[in-house]
Amino acid sequence: MRNNCILGTLLFAALLLMTGCNRDGFDKTDFEILEPCLKVKGVVTYAYVSGSSQMALNRGRKEFRAGSDTMSDYFLLKMSELPREDGQILTGTLQWTTADDIVTRNSLTFKVEHIDGGGTVWLWCEAQRITVVIKLLN
Repeated sequence: MRNNCILGTLLFAALLLMTGCNRDGFDKTDFEILEPCLKVKGVVTYAYVSGSSQMALNRGRKEFRAGSDTMSDYFLLKMSELPREDGQILTGTLQWTTADDIVTRNSLTFKVEHIDGGGTVWLWCEAQRITVVIKLLN
């Protein structure tokens, strides 16, 4: 019986390793996301849809927002400063919609994981396991 428990535990651990489970850090597959997106604990809570979504960057207020045309679904990120380089640490307030509520998280710390040549920025908040993808629009 004990050997079956050990074997089961080992098989479960191997399965987690084979599926590429990454619950403790920024998921490198997030670099495949090229449009604004918000993921909370690995679950996409907002994804930009071309043709039925809008995005805006207010450089003066250091705010980025993306949402549906009706703004029934959106996220808003207010940053302490605009992202300018990989590895930069910034703080911010994040607000987003759920099916029946508006969620706000204050005083989040984000690491700029990467900024590409087109102005797409990948941000990671380790404490809350939040990935945010924004665009540095002109």
